[in-house]
Amino acid sequence: MDQNHFFLSGQTAVVTGGASGIGLATVQMLSSVGANVIIADVNKKKGSDISDQFKLQGKQVDYIYCDVSSENSILKFIEIINKNYSAIEILIHYAGIGLEKKFINTTLDDWNKIISVNLTGSFLMTKEISKIMISKKYGRIITVSSVAGLRGGTGRAAYGASKGGVIALTKVLAIELSPYNITVNTLCPGAIETELVKNMHDKETRRAFLEQIPQRRYGFPEEVASAALFFTLPGSSYINGTIFPIDGGFSSSGIIKNEFL
Repeated sequence: MDQNHFFLSGQTAVVTGGASGIGLATVQMLSSVGANVIIADVNKKKGSDISDQFKLQGKQVDYIYCDVSSENSILKFIEIINKNYSAIEILIHYAGIGLEKKFINTTLDDWNKIISVNLTGSFLMTKEISKIMISKKYGRIITVSSVAGLRGGTGRAAYGASKGGVIALTKVLAIELSPYNITVNTLCPGAIETELVKNMHDKETRRAFLEQIPQRRYGFPEEVASAALFFTLPGSSYINGTIFPIDGGFSSSGIIKNEFL
């Protein structure tokens, strides 16, 4: 088997939300197998600092500001990409925000903000990056949904709807982009220890999650990054339109009786 199927040397990846959490863990993993990485993030200081740190290690990791909820910001980002890079082979779209709020208390502003970043942002970014990939007839796109897009959960009307929308979008993209040798898959992280989750998950939320996770723990950003890496590889070429949970078994579990564990 061609060993190049499992390395990314010479490829360029865009990672949105790459300045922190799962995004940063993925940037680290992609760069470790030879990819050049572009961090797209709204946090200018953190993005620039992280890029500098990687370059000191001899890694090619650049930072470009981008607000994925703004079409103008994305178009400016793409303009910079087209001027400075010959191709984009990989897009991993992590950028997103969370909300845990009862449905009846969710305002229209809450709803619009979540949808604009999580769903509209996914649409806009994948649309523009896919144009670059189509011209080269190659690409790996990984969108990021959530177990909240697979299962109902209290306080997740807006968040769950946005992530469910990402799953539907991914399935359409997988079909429409397949003639151009572009695969599109989505990751569905469960309870992962990130800053976003720390802000969203109170003590009761954690208890409720842990009761339904067979592994009885939250995951780590590196565990999601490992799954993301797999879908970026040339050797993953026949995996397309997949909805892939990384949740310690949460989405497949039912009744869990402690005496059986």
